[in-house]
Amino acid sequence: MNIQTDLFHTVEDLRRQPLVVAYGLGVDSTAVLVEFQRRGIRPDAILFADTGNEKQETYDYLPVINAWLLSVGFPLVKVVRHFPNKSKKWPEYSSLGENCLTNATLPSLAFGFKSCSLKWKVLPQNIWVDRWLLAKRFWRNGGKVKKVIGYDASPKDMKRYYKVKGMEDEKYEYWYPLVDWGMDREACKASIRAAGLPVPPKSACVFCPATQPAELREHKREYLRLIVMMEARAKHRLEGCMSSGELLQDFERRLSEWEVKVRASSGKRLEILLNKRPVLKKVGAGCAGLWRKATKERPAMMTDFILSEGLLPVHEVEFLQKRVPVEIERNLLAFAEGGRVVNWHDFLEMFTEEDAIDELGHSCGGCVFG
Repeated sequence: MNIQTDLFHTVEDLRRQPLVVAYGLGVDSTAVLVEFQRRGIRPDAILFADTGNEKQETYDYLPVINAWLLSVGFPLVKVVRHFPNKSKKWPEYSSLGENCLTNATLPSLAFGFKSCSLKWKVLPQNIWVDRWLLAKRFWRNGGKVKKVIGYDASPKDMKRYYKVKGMEDEKYEYWYPLVDWGMDREACKASIRAAGLPVPPKSACVFCPATQPAELREHKREYLRLIVMMEARAKHRLEGCMSSGELLQDFERRLSEWEVKVRASSGKRLEILLNKRPVLKKVGAGCAGLWRKATKERPAMMTDFILSEGLLPVHEVEFLQKRVPVEIERNLLAFAEGGRVVNWHDFLEMFTEEDAIDELGHSCGGCVFG
């Protein structure tokens, strides 16, 4: 007999370890849900962290999986997001792409880090769980929430798995069921099909540095335009694109900022800063685009690949490269001075095909972007 402790949870609920699925709306995490249903395992929460820049095909899969979850008695997907603090220096942004355009930078993966994933994926999910009554009560009794991660048993994911295997966390116990069950990518797809579901598209931001050239060739034009805008906005700050003189100026700026911080610090903070003294970079040594470094197969900048493959017309790319950085700086300056500026959504709408055609003085889209 289950005794009700409140409107939502029974005593049995509170004794059982809460099970949360970190859902990416992709193949692996969808296979996890399908296998859970097949094996009689019911998750307590399914969380999808939306960066605001997933492919439309990924968003289109959300109602598909929710209909299936409803049919098998699972909780629906809870969409969570990162909400940055408001600033007086720049307009409010609500997506990873807008974050990068605001700060004239690229996703951290382009620099060899993964802080964009932590900020826009992991943190919003953790904040939701922090407020979840079932988790709070379980933590209070000394337990840990079990968080499900959808790494499969393919060689690529197994490398990721071995890097995090055994990781300790005071709040979470991490579980990689697809690895335990020996399911690789193809087995995941087969499981999804067997459940009567379509296989979801690859889940990733439209400008993800891990995008392969073949995938970029299949990108929608609106995704390609955002990539061009992002790289154009960040280019002046990318060390791999700087001349020796620009690198020297950048070094002097960073050194000056570092010296100010050193003078204002003490103790442990000072010790950390002293070990991070800026160094003068060599020409071509830093990040030079979303793909970071050029290889035999592709350039460092996705924009260069877009041009070489004819995925967007040259004049459209040049228009975006010339206008977008200038207009963003103008917007930021106006906002900092207390002026009214358009929001990011409306700003980016200004650079759709139709508006770009108007700017170029053409009346026929086929003539400009055909």
